Amino acid sequence: MPFNLQSPVSNLFLTMHILIADDEKPARGELRYMLEKLAGTAVYHEATNGQETLDLIANEPIDVVFLDINMPGINGLAAAAAISERPDPPLIVFATAYDAHAVRAFELAALDYVVKPFSEQRLAQTMIRIRQALSERGSYLERQNALRGYLASSETSTQPRLTKLWGVRDNDTRVLVDYADILWLEADSKKVYLNNSAGERLLVRHTLKELETRLEPYDFIRIHKAYLVNLNQIAEVVPWFSGTYQIRLADANQTELPLSRQYAQTLKRKTDLF
Repeated sequence: MPFNLQSPVSNLFLTMHILIADDEKPARGELRYMLEKLAGTAVYHEATNGQETLDLIANEPIDVVFLDINMPGINGLAAAAAISERPDPPLIVFATAYDAHAVRAFELAALDYVVKPFSEQRLAQTMIRIRQALSERGSYLERQNALRGYLASSETSTQPRLTKLWGVRDNDTRVLVDYADILWLEADSKKVYLNNSAGERLLVRHTLKELETRLEPYDFIRIHKAYLVNLNQIAEVVPWFSGTYQIRLADANQTELPLSRQYAQTLKRKTDLF
C-alpha cells in the first residue's frame, strides 16, 4: 500500500531534511528516487563517505540519515557512533546489504533498516516510523541510548573505531576533533572541556571518568582529578614544591598542569618517566 502524502501526518515531511549516505552513486540515486515519491517536499542531501556525513550533520538541520554500512574511511557504524553522541542527533536508518542476522541486530539499536535492493513498500513503512519518531522525540532518545550501547559493544571485527570527539564552541557550533589533536581535557564547574592544538577550548558532553575509559587505549592518562592529558603532548615533568610535580605540555604556551600524588604512580608505571 503506497504511503499517503495527502494525510495530515505527512505535514511532518514538508520541511524535513533527509541525508542519504552511500559511497555508490547508483544506490544513492535509487534510494533518493524512491524517497522522493514518498516525501517529495523534503529537502535531500547526499554524502559519499562517513566524513562527509558527519560534516553535513554538523552544518545542516538533518532530521534523518539513511546510512550505508560499508563506506571507505569512516564506515557506517563508526559514523553512527559519532552521530549518536550529538545532544540532539538525527534519526538513523541503516541502508544495508547485510544479511538478515546482522539486520536484526541493527533493528534493536537504530530506528529502522532497509535492505538493498530497496522496496518502495518497505520504505513506506520506514517513513511511517520516522513520522512517529519525530512526533514522539522522547521515545527516540531512548532508542538513541540503545544505539550508543549497541555501538559500544560491537567491537567485532573489521569495523574501525572513530578516533574523534565532538566539541562544542561558544556559538554552539559542533566540531569533530581528532584524538591526536587533543592536548588535555579538564573538568571545570561541573563541565568538561577539551583543549586542542589549535588553541580552542571546547565543551564536551561526557564526564572526565567516561573519557578516561574511552581514551586510555589512545595514550591518554589521568594526572589529576580535574585533568586528563595526551601523553604524546607532554614535553616535561617539572619538580614543584613539597615533592610534587607539574606537567609541561608541548604547546606554544608551554601549558603547565598539576600532577597529583594520587596519579603520579600511574604515570610512572605507564611511562618509566621518573
